[in-house]
Amino acid sequence: MKPKVVVLGGGFAGLSCALRLPASEFDVVLVDQRAEFEFLPAIHELLSGMKTKRALRLPLKPILETRGHQFRRGIVGSIDTGHRCVVLQRGRIAYDYLVLALGAADADFGVAGVSEHAFRFKSVDQCAALGRQVARQVRDRGSTRITIVGGGLEGVEACGELLRAYRNYAIDIRVIERSGRLLPAAPKAVSEHLHHQCEYHGVTLVLGEEVRRVMPKTIELGNGKRRRSDVTIWTGGAIPKPLFADSGLSYGKNWVDVTERLQHCDDESIYVLGDSAGLPQPLSKQAYHAIDMGEFCADDLQRRIAGRRRRVFKPSKKPQLVAFGDLDTLLIGDRMVLAGPSLGVLKEAIYQGVMVQLDGRAALPRLKGLVTRGVGLPSRLDWPVPSLSALGQRASLKKLA
Repeated sequence: MKPKVVVLGGGFAGLSCALRLPASEFDVVLVDQRAEFEFLPAIHELLSGMKTKRALRLPLKPILETRGHQFRRGIVGSIDTGHRCVVLQRGRIAYDYLVLALGAADADFGVAGVSEHAFRFKSVDQCAALGRQVARQVRDRGSTRITIVGGGLEGVEACGELLRAYRNYAIDIRVIERSGRLLPAAPKAVSEHLHHQCEYHGVTLVLGEEVRRVMPKTIELGNGKRRRSDVTIWTGGAIPKPLFADSGLSYGKNWVDVTERLQHCDDESIYVLGDSAGLPQPLSKQAYHAIDMGEFCADDLQRRIAGRRRRVFKPSKKPQLVAFGDLDTLLIGDRMVLAGPSLGVLKEAIYQGVMVQLDGRAALPRLKGLVTRGVGLPSRLDWPVPSLSALGQRASLKKLA
């Protein structure tokens, strides 16, 4: 009998793992509360209309069935490690190996009013709703005041996309970051460059300050001052999902500790991938790391059942791309940082490449999906490759570090 692998989560890590497991060797079931994979690194482009909801999604069921696997839509209630089964809101699924790739929860840090009065920034639907609200206010009133809480990757890319769409309108954007600079984990030169871009385009930066409360049309800062905010966007960061601690897989509000093979430290039948994994050497929570983890996990499972020599997970080093609308894109490497609008072509190429890679359907549906993602979008989008004239206009790059 083939070993049964249950994969929880159809994001980058979970789907990459499932697609690498051969149906001839494993009985694979992937569980997700959504019916579709979502390309989250590009959801900021929903704010400007550069991407559509359809362009950022892939259907999980046909992709998995093409590989001989099963898809089950459901919400995980708990994990019974003693009996090796996953308890869903409707039913249970037994496993021989469990792959946890459920991502992270959205952190509000106990700030009152976030759930009621702020737009979250963690899914396609959330960003699409946000984009519609901003467009409606600009259309009906001719102006709006937007507050972005959080100056990390999500906040910066959201700001850039709003400038792409509305910088010629009467729109007031404010970014609040509790650390002293934007993208605090990046080199200082990156923060300074983005700071200059924001100031040049009229974005108000409130650094070294936090939000105490979110109210309808108003936010209250930690110093007690209040500011009007017609639209408040919350990009406060990520925390572990309560499911892990509730199921005895982690302690308190910590990530799930894993070994160098991405296995749970106390249960070798469980792998933890993506944002949820607490690695011995912490990694940034990036999609490319999640894909690498998923592929490693699938390879390790095949090695285990075949009795072959196993490896340890070694994350690949890749530069990070940060988009600032059509105004700028930054390429952040270990030894060099480059900036220039033409680098946006690389980000688009990665998006298209990963979507094709994860679309495990037959050739015709995959080709149709590729064409759909390009046709009908604004002509200024360089898809699938940039024109020579576009490159000529935007080819200048600036070395920041």
